Amino acid sequence: MVFLPAHRRAACVRLSDIAFTLLAILAIGALVPACGGNSHNHNTGNNKASVRQPAHAASSTAQPDPQAPRDCTVTFEGDSILHGGYAANRRFDEPPAAMLKRLRPAYTVIDNSEPGATATRRAPAFSTAPLTTHFVVLQHGINDAMSGQPYEPALRRMVAHVQAEGRTPVITGLSRQPLTATGRDEADAIARRVAGETGALFADWGAVTFKPAEMADVLHPAPAYSERLIGRIVLMLDKAAPECRA
Repeated sequence: MVFLPAHRRAACVRLSDIAFTLLAILAIGALVPACGGNSHNHNTGNNKASVRQPAHAASSTAQPDPQAPRDCTVTFEGDSILHGGYAANRRFDEPPAAMLKRLRPAYTVIDNSEPGATATRRAPAFSTAPLTTHFVVLQHGINDAMSGQPYEPALRRMVAHVQAEGRTPVITGLSRQPLTATGRDEADAIARRVAGETGALFADWGAVTFKPAEMADVLHPAPAYSERLIGRIVLMLDKAAPECRA
């Protein structure tokens, strides 16, 4: 073993300390790039991140798909007036369902209208039947009124079923005659009230004007008057489904 003089040992110690310090500085310098580069680049990265939009921002400004399918479908539930019937067993060459189709070709119409029908008689079967159309037109009341049947509970039952099926009810109200039919005004008021209380669309057939010469008989509208009544249904459909106007 070799022993150095004291002063030489002290010099070696100082040199070793200096060498250790230099090695430490070099090691720290080598680690800086691995920890994210210089401070300028690091701040630039943060600035970019700060202007990124959240994932939901794009979806909130997305436009509706113009190619989305339309539901332009309607069912007719009613009596001879919606059927286009008159004088016992006669019917217009262009019944109301065909009129609506001509006025709004986009619509598919299911015509369940039947001469002599009443809401009271129709409601039990109707309220258990599945519905497949966007709109369901409910045109009853005149036969219920003239025969003294309880129109309001039957109408409410039909409206409730339409809404429970996720469909939109359209109540027409009652058309007019040159000589007001028995109970007509009371039944029309019921139709208006039920529509207002349930949120059903109300076509307000009672507001449609006519001339006596536009009647097919004492009770039933002739084609020109009938088309104006269908026009009121079309008005409601246009408001609720403007995409089906074409």
